Amino acid sequence: MSGPSGFHPSSGSLPPVIQLRPYQQRWIDDGARFKLAVKSARIGFSFGTGIESLLDCIERPTTWTVLSASKAQSVEFVDLAQKNLKAIGGVAELYPEEPFADIEGLTSITQTRLQFPNGSRLIALPANPRTARGYPGNAILDEFAHHQDSHAIFAAVARQVALGHKLRVLSTPNGETGKFFELAKDLGLTLGVAPSPNPVLKQAWSGHWVDIHLAIQEGCPISVEEMRDLFKDEEMFGQEFLCVFVQARGAWLPLELIANAEHDGATIDWPAGYEPVGPLFAGIDVARDHDATVMWIDELVGDVAWTRAIIVLHGTPFPEQHDILAPLVRMTTRTCIDSTGMGVALYDYLNKSCPGTAMGINFAGTNDQGVKLKTDLAVRIKKNFESAKSRIPRHPAIRQELMAIKREATATGVRFDAPRIEIESPVAGAKKQKVYGHADRFWAKALADLAAASAPAAVAAVEQGEGVVRPERRGMMSEITRIGQTTHDVLVDQGVVHERRSVWPR
Repeated sequence: MSGPSGFHPSSGSLPPVIQLRPYQQRWIDDGARFKLAVKSARIGFSFGTGIESLLDCIERPTTWTVLSASKAQSVEFVDLAQKNLKAIGGVAELYPEEPFADIEGLTSITQTRLQFPNGSRLIALPANPRTARGYPGNAILDEFAHHQDSHAIFAAVARQVALGHKLRVLSTPNGETGKFFELAKDLGLTLGVAPSPNPVLKQAWSGHWVDIHLAIQEGCPISVEEMRDLFKDEEMFGQEFLCVFVQARGAWLPLELIANAEHDGATIDWPAGYEPVGPLFAGIDVARDHDATVMWIDELVGDVAWTRAIIVLHGTPFPEQHDILAPLVRMTTRTCIDSTGMGVALYDYLNKSCPGTAMGINFAGTNDQGVKLKTDLAVRIKKNFESAKSRIPRHPAIRQELMAIKREATATGVRFDAPRIEIESPVAGAKKQKVYGHADRFWAKALADLAAASAPAAVAAVEQGEGVVRPERRGMMSEITRIGQTTHDVLVDQGVVHERRSVWPR
């Protein structure tokens, strides 16, 4: 089913004045409800997508919304569509600078609209989560890899196409991050080679892959040699024209290592009703205003650490952080807590209420061998990933922060640190506050690994099948989850921002 009416336009209905290349014809004639294209720059995919939407608008009353990475790009999309409409003998009224309004009221955003005599509309807007929720109907995400807040935009668009409408997602690559990369990877389109068959079909999706070489074979007049000489950067040339997703460079934990540790059995939210079979170990990286306090909880099953929960708290006062985290700390055999600088305040709270379980770690200190603790933590987490002893959830924010840590040479050796980065919110909403991370999940996971390594007696007891005594009874997690949700609601009333409407972010 391609839409509510079941109709899908065909390139065969176009007059001779519109000349299409074979890959554009395949894209237009593909009747899949959801389509994605990983494509070279400047080969006319936006042109083909505009033709498809025009034919659909002419055939029946419908709405197409195109979201581009910028206002200029969205206007260009509609301008080109209007020129093509005239070429095929169609008519529509152009409204170039309309104010955009939604259920929350009028905004400063402007939209460009083509209004057809039969009531159809083609509306172009700059991409953001609010405009993505503007109009139910068919949607086009143009150059989606370059959209900011891509996860929130996609979540909003998914709502708008839910009632049988179509979705078109197309872009040149833009690194191994963001929602476009995730969608393309799921379709097997991120390997830098054409899939077989091409397009590839998976559930409701059809994935097209067209690099510059395939486009040239099918008539695109671009010179590879000229473009390569113009770029003088093989990596960027590969991303723009060869459909190669540039890998992050210099990451202490390479993407391949992280991907190998990702497992569907690892969870961000504690599984409902789950009772652990092994001891729980946790790490807490502490922040107050700019960054997040993150608690990472692992269950040790044999010698493998399975992530069971990751709690992220933004802008939460330390007494309230304590109230949320203390019941979880008491669930663990040991929790290592960042007690550096401001972290000492939360550590003092937790050490008092969770005696014998909380362990303070000063990042500025050294271990027994005189190695800096941050170096010790970074080396340990990498060894555990390399030896396949960590199982972590699949999530872009986790991957982003684990890859953020870089090893840098200094006059006194090496140091491990990361830039402060803005973390995308997966929530489809309108107004939101910016949320930042400073590799908080990396250090929380590293502290959890240290907690497990510093409690060998508990590990040995599990391996020998002996019981492990915990300060809290099993089955408490469901109760704590409810407490966490209630606490969150109170925090929201006080204006505190979290990643999701839960202290158990997905």
